[in-house]
Amino acid sequence: MTDIHSHLLYGVDDGATSLEMARALLAQYAASGVDSVICTPHQNKTLRRTDVLRKRFSLFQGEAATTVRLYLGAEIYYYEDMADDLKSGELLTMNGTPYVLVEFSLHNEERIPDAVYELSIAGYRPIVAHIERYGYLTRDGLFEIRENGGLFQVNARAFEHRSCAKLLKFLLKHEMLDFVASDCHRDAERNVDFTAAKAYILKKFPGQYEKLFGNNGKIFLT
Repeated sequence: MTDIHSHLLYGVDDGATSLEMARALLAQYAASGVDSVICTPHQNKTLRRTDVLRKRFSLFQGEAATTVRLYLGAEIYYYEDMADDLKSGELLTMNGTPYVLVEFSLHNEERIPDAVYELSIAGYRPIVAHIERYGYLTRDGLFEIRENGGLFQVNARAFEHRSCAKLLKFLLKHEMLDFVASDCHRDAERNVDFTAAKAYILKKFPGQYEKLFGNNGKIFLT
């Protein structure tokens, strides 16, 4: 399994604060059956430091001492002209592929379908990060995002909360859930735990288990 959303790269955002913490998270990954992780530190309009992230990631690969394969991407907070900055190389895509992990405001309603369309026509494949957090999205909005070329990622912990149940069931019923990721930040909280997600999908939607927990990240790693 590949985890496509993590804040494992230490000391660069609100994720892991030290190499020791990152190694503890890697141990959790190994115990969870995850063999590949894409590190997705935060980027936004004013915080890019792409060269710094590349250098830190290269160093981390040598420090990690792990059998878990590591790749670099980013979780980018959407802003106008983001597509231009992707094209110029100022922002990171997922392991250098056209796929890009994008987050939006949790509190201010945004036209996510329009943003997805903008990125799609620019040649990118946007993945909407932690889709369960955008309570203002309607079902029509979800379908529109899909039609505009968007993919959906949910956090594994969402399966622990009844408030997310309707959305998760809707996405799975319509086969619109593309990725279950940890979005891990720390080793003690917001950590790596796919237990509830795996149990729910295996029980309710077993036909999608292999897609979500087997070959889910292969498109980024070729």
